[in-house]
Amino acid sequence: MIPALTVPRDCWYAPLAAHEVNDDLVPVRAAGLPVVCYRTSDGSVVALEDRCAHRAYPLSAGELIGDNVRCGLCGFVYGPDGRCVSVPTQPHVPYGAAVRSYPTREADGLVWIWLGEPGRAGLHRIPELPWLADDGWSTVSGEEDVLASFLLLHENFADVTQVPFVAPEIAPSVLDTVPPPLEVIVSETSVSLRRDFPPAPLPAWQAEIVGCPLDAPYRTEQSGFFPSPAAWVDHWDAQGEDGEWIRLRFTHLVTPIDASSSRLVWAVSRDFALGNRAVDQYLDAIFTDYYDRVIDAMEVAQDVLDIDGPGPEVNVNADAVGLKIREIVNSLVTAEGG
Repeated sequence: MIPALTVPRDCWYAPLAAHEVNDDLVPVRAAGLPVVCYRTSDGSVVALEDRCAHRAYPLSAGELIGDNVRCGLCGFVYGPDGRCVSVPTQPHVPYGAAVRSYPTREADGLVWIWLGEPGRAGLHRIPELPWLADDGWSTVSGEEDVLASFLLLHENFADVTQVPFVAPEIAPSVLDTVPPPLEVIVSETSVSLRRDFPPAPLPAWQAEIVGCPLDAPYRTEQSGFFPSPAAWVDHWDAQGEDGEWIRLRFTHLVTPIDASSSRLVWAVSRDFALGNRAVDQYLDAIFTDYYDRVIDAMEVAQDVLDIDGPGPEVNVNADAVGLKIREIVNSLVTAEGG
């Protein structure tokens, strides 16, 4: 039985990095559905329903036979299109024996999977995240399954004002000032924000890797983007007195596992100190700790919602983007019949 729809499925999700999918069977769970991924001999990525059509057994517990998958329980063999091509007990394949095959794409070092109506996949764009694979950027990243809903994560990432309380040592110093007006741009399926901060010193960790004095003023431009239910992206661009820019990209790829858990792939990209292994290790330690704190906080919030249910909320101006994200997601679920 397909689980009740509580998250959008007409969406490209990126639950895996491209390097994670090879010539082995890789199980993931996305939008309430079991999926198994692998590569064929020509390098293409296949995503199939991870459940044998014969009995309730995951195909990911079977094995690859060339470009086909053989169930480890009953021996049914499925091709990359999901159709059963052979069974071990009889010469002909039962009529209609097949599992779902999901459209896939590779872009920017990620595997994107479409879990909704297949005919709609071509109508939806994959978010463009070129800094994840471009030679002009260096990136540190991580991934983790989180016991919190994907909507809870999105609303958190859209509210940068929480950073000084979750991790004050990495928060941009400009957040200590009265924030400038927030410009919010919305459409039916996306929302973005922008604001420009007056000159202020960089946070200590950033000044260290840039190699500038702690009191050097930088003008900061912040932009945030919700291009689809699969991603939230932050741009933090700072310009020094010499006119040089230093750019950071914070990428959050959120794939719902079910109604109250998610898979998070995060990445912090920079266009300075490129290829510096020591800087990579330094940033990896800082932001692994930061995202661990975010995850802990979101799991606590999810526990409150699970135990006590939603309650009254008091909102402020900074919540405008998160509330719009909630509205977009709910409308997408409703449109799909959830």
